[in-house]
Formats: sequence, structure tokens, C-alpha cells
Amino acid sequence: MVHLLPSAPYAHDVAGAAWFDERLDGLFDGLAGLGGLSTGARLDDLQRFARLMQTQGQGVEATRMLYDMPYARAALDEALLTPCAPLQQMAHRLNDQYERAGQWLGLGVFTA
Repeated sequence: MVHLLPSAPYAHDVAGAAWFDERLDGLFDGLAGLGGLSTGARLDDLQRFARLMQTQGQGVEATRMLYDMPYARAALDEALLTPCAPLQQMAHRLNDQYERAGQWLGLGVFTA
């Protein structure tokens, strides 16, 4: 026997999210990581970093950089040793994001 469940009247209502305050959009980006810990970096930034690393012939797993801090450190260190200025700038910015979130990586080649 099949019982039909009533559908919620707001399930397909696009205006149903009118209560959402757009000022909150992005407020918590980078704060909620795996296991409730802050990862410091956003996945889209890490994916952009990985694409820049590919231009230098080096592969990076962006998702792994969210939870494996020694791997993240090694990838950022490698980025700083490349001649690509945009990649070096992104590595510095990602390092700053990790540190603000409490994920001190202790990068060896950073000279501040």
C-alpha cells in the first residue's frame, strides 16, 4: 500500500527564503571546517591554488589541504619556490588565512 505524503506548501516557493538577510551571506566562510574545526582556507581558494600549481607542473590535492596540515605546508612551501608571482602571492594569502584560523603551519620559506 502506498501512502501519499502531503507536500509542504513552501517546498517550491522561491520567495520562501525572503527571511534570509543577505548581509549574512559569507559571514561564516572559512570558520566551519571538518570536524567542527576551522580550516582557515576556503575550498574554492584552494582549488584556484591547485590550478596555479598545475601551471608550474606540480599537482596538488585541494581537498586534502583542508585537513592535512603537513601536506598544506609542503604545498605552500613548494609554491613559494616557483618563479610564478601570482602563485607566491596566493601562497602567502593562504598561509595568512590558515594562521588567522589558528592553523599555524610554520612554513619554512616564508620570510614575512
